[in-house]
Amino acid sequence: MGKTLCDQVGIFSRDTALDLLREGLRRGLVSRRQRDGWPQNVWAITPGGQPLEAQFKGYGVYHGYPMPENDPFRDVVLRRLGLP
Repeated sequence: MGKTLCDQVGIFSRDTALDLLREGLRRGLVSRRQRDGWPQNVWAITPGGQPLEAQFKGYGVYHGYPMPENDPFRDVVLRRLGLP
């Protein structure tokens, strides 16, 4: 199996990714836009402080990745979590 973008931020298991997705949902870090009753986007942060974004792909399925440093919404996510 090849490296993924999530490897760069220390997410190596599906369970860890699911925990982060659930934490984003629990904190209400979701987009207003919905598809089939699911938020289009969910945001979370790794224990190391790396913001993540997950995009809805289909019924309950999301694809997540680290937010690029040049993404202006990255700062919004960090501020929402009370981080610099």
